Amino acid sequence: MTKSLTDYRKENYLISSYCVALTNGWCMDTSCSTCGAMDLRNRLFRHALGNEMSDDAIKELRRTTRFYPRTADLPKEVKNKVLLSHILEFNKIELNDIEKISGHIRSEMNVNYHGDFKDFIRFVVMDFWESLEEIFSQAEKLAELKKDITSQEVLKVIDDMNEHYLRRG
Repeated sequence: MTKSLTDYRKENYLISSYCVALTNGWCMDTSCSTCGAMDLRNRLFRHALGNEMSDDAIKELRRTTRFYPRTADLPKEVKNKVLLSHILEFNKIELNDIEKISGHIRSEMNVNYHGDFKDFIRFVVMDFWESLEEIFSQAEKLAELKKDITSQEVLKVIDDMNEHYLRRG
């Protein structure tokens, strides 16, 4: 059975969040110096934690955490919950899903965006990458990043990103 975009969105908050970001014209630049992609980061944070934090706890986190909700800057316990949730969503992405999702978005959504779903995966990967401990070497960070991800599609994106990094010199 062929999945529709609606099916993908219901099954995976990463896909749903990407579609909401496209519809609302949200920034998806991991290093944006103007907004830091905070609308998108906030949505991903809220979906990752679900109902595990009260509104009061989230307000306190906003008050006390620099650059909330940038994952790297969250307290370790919260950061780990967010990252684990993202990994679980990554692992729902099956072979050829990235291209299928991008195709659905191009044909079903009336949005103008220069990238595709793979670029969004890169955004989430970079958020994850920046959350890894500073003490890790490049190779250790890569192994840590990939250790719990089982989606071949996402692992391919990570490998492509690493090859790009290595080619830069």
